[in-house]
Amino acid sequence: MGKPSLILAALAADALPGVRFVSVQDLADYQPEVKTLVLTTDDGRQVLLKSPRTVSAATTIGTEIRALRVLKPVSLPFQISALLGESSANAERKAFIFDYVGGREINLDSIKPEDPIVAATALAIAKIHSIPTALVSDAGLPEYVPAQSVKERVAEFDRAMDTGKIHRDLLERWQAALLDINLFRYQPTVVHGNLISQYLLTDGIEISGVTDWSNLSIDDPAVDLSSLYGEASPEVAAAITLAYEGYLRADKNLRQRANLYFELSLASYLLQTTEAGTEAEIAEAEGMLANLLKDLHDGLLPSLTPTEFAVNAPEVVTPISAASSFTSPVAVVTENLEIIDLAQQEAPKPEEDLF
Repeated sequence: MGKPSLILAALAADALPGVRFVSVQDLADYQPEVKTLVLTTDDGRQVLLKSPRTVSAATTIGTEIRALRVLKPVSLPFQISALLGESSANAERKAFIFDYVGGREINLDSIKPEDPIVAATALAIAKIHSIPTALVSDAGLPEYVPAQSVKERVAEFDRAMDTGKIHRDLLERWQAALLDINLFRYQPTVVHGNLISQYLLTDGIEISGVTDWSNLSIDDPAVDLSSLYGEASPEVAAAITLAYEGYLRADKNLRQRANLYFELSLASYLLQTTEAGTEAEIAEAEGMLANLLKDLHDGLLPSLTPTEFAVNAPEVVTPISAASSFTSPVAVVTENLEIIDLAQQEAPKPEEDLF
C-alpha cells in the first residue's frame, strides 16, 4: 500500500467531487513521465488518472485533451476516452481523470494473416484516416504537407548519419528513398501518429479501443502503418495494408513509405539514446540497426522504389547536401500492479512526497 497511490487517489476525489473510489490499480511504467492509475468507483465504474511528472508530460496530456475534444463528435467503430475532470488549482499535484478504455493490447507477434483481427485493425486505421481533416486543422493541431514532412525526415537523416554508427549501406538505401520525389506524392489525412500495439486494444476479434491521442495530426497515412510494420511479421503487415487498401483508397507507394518510416524510426531511436540514453539503450539501438543491416544484406527488406511515378512532378524535397557524397567514413556499429482498498484509508497529509 504505497503513499503515492493514496495521494493520487485523493487528487482523483478532488477532480471528481462526490465520487467515492474503493480501489486503485497502479500502472507502473505505462508511460515513464506520467503516473497512471486505474481507479474503481463504488458503483463499479473504472476511470483513468494521469498525473504528469514533467513539464513535457503535462504538455503532452494537454495536447491529448485537445485531440479528444476534436474526436468527441466523430463516429468511430471503437471506444476512445474523454476527459472527465481535473484537479483544482490548489491541489498538491496536477491530475487528469479520463474514461477508462478497456481491452487488452493487440499482440501482433501472435496473429496470422488470416485472423479476423487483421481486417479489424485495417478498418480501425481506415476510419481514423477518414476523419475530416478540417476538424483537426480548425483545432490548431499539427498539419504537415508532404514537402515539410520529408524535409524534417531529411534533417533527422543528416543527424543520424553524423553519429557515425549507421552502416553506409543503410544510409544509401534511405538517401535514395528520401531523394525520390515520386515516393512522396500522397494526400495527407488525419493520423493517430503513434499507433503502436500498446495503444490498440482488442476484445479478441475486433479493435475495441484506441488510446493515447497526443500525436493526432494531419500527415502521411503511412505514418500509422509504419509502427505496425515494425512489430508485425512481414506477412501480417502486408495483410493489414491490403485490407486497409480495401477500405480506403490509398496511393500506390503507401507500403514503401511505411517501410521507410519504420526503418528511419530505428535511426531516430539511436539518436535519442545517443543524446540522452544509457549505454544499454545505445547498445540496444545499435543492435536493432545491425539486425536491419543483416536483413538488407540477406535480401529480406522490401524495395523502397516507387511503383507509381510522377511525370514532370514538382519537387517536394530539399536535397541532402550534407549526405550527398557519403565520403565520410561510417562504422557499423510487465506492469507492476498494486491494489488497495481506499475505503479504509485516511486522507494523506499535504507534506507527504508524491513520489
